[in-house]
Amino acid sequence: MAGRRPVKANPKGAAVRAGARHGKGKVRTPAAAASAAVSLEERIAALERERDDLRAALDEERERRRKLEEVYAAARDRISRALDSLHTILNAKG
Repeated sequence: MAGRRPVKANPKGAAVRAGARHGKGKVRTPAAAASAAVSLEERIAALERERDDLRAALDEERERRRKLEEVYAAARDRISRALDSLHTILNAKG
């Protein structure tokens, strides 16, 4: 059995394993924080508009479904009456 070959050094060295950070951390200025708050408010407003639009669409689809169920029930009742009439006719002849 052959021995293991040496591999490249781990790019995540001891500093990373110890919890040290690489590179620059995020530095927020008050202007950047205010910009982020405005951006967050805009996102919230957009999400609220989307939520309202989706609720309206859901209400429309519920109304459409209710109407379709009414049409289905009316058609089912007409078919049932027609079958009853046919049974009555057949029973009268037989």
